[in-house]
Amino acid sequence: MCLSLTQRRVGDVTVITCSGRIVAGDESTSLQSALDELIPFSPHILLHLGAVDFIDSAGLGLLARYLTRVQNARGTLKVCAVSQKIDDVLRITRLKAVFQPYDTEADSITAVHRAARSDDLLGRPDVLCVDPSEDVLTYLRELLKEAGYRPVTAANLPDALILLKATGPRAVVISAELRAMRGVRAADEFSRLTSSSDVIELPSGFSARDAADAATQVLNAVRRCLSARL
Repeated sequence: MCLSLTQRRVGDVTVITCSGRIVAGDESTSLQSALDELIPFSPHILLHLGAVDFIDSAGLGLLARYLTRVQNARGTLKVCAVSQKIDDVLRITRLKAVFQPYDTEADSITAVHRAARSDDLLGRPDVLCVDPSEDVLTYLRELLKEAGYRPVTAANLPDALILLKATGPRAVVISAELRAMRGVRAADEFSRLTSSSDVIELPSGFSARDAADAATQVLNAVRRCLSARL
């Protein structure tokens, strides 16, 4: 079975979900390429290995090599949800203590952000942005960074809930469709943990608005929200 990789960004962590075999050849090459592209821009990486059913010596060596490389870049490389097969491999090779696998994505993502806050590597974010569109999230992230704020982003409510608990943002910018969701555990809990004064709801059709006008609207709303909390 070939190795398939899917990526998503949760705050300052990029989650790579791996499925298949991590072995010498095309599989290791594809994982290496993905890591090479990420490290300069997103050095906090989480490998979800729950669907990996086999890893050979070269594949495990690759993970160990990139663990060191990411640490040298002041980042983190963590693994989670390892299958029983991979857990056995880590135990037999005595590398389990090196990789310290987490049970779930949420545990690992939370640990990275809390450690970063205590070490002041990432610090407490000013704004959590939640929108299903990766393009809108990138727009918001760059807009807020250029304005001097510290944003984190999530494309869905379960991921946003993890970041809300882990980072304690001062304000939330969220799409109207996600804000309106009810009857789903993550949506209900997210709503319970955020007050109306902390939330800036993006209007319907936000992605189609003039980019300059939208920027003014968002920045003004963020300034008002954060000023009210001083």
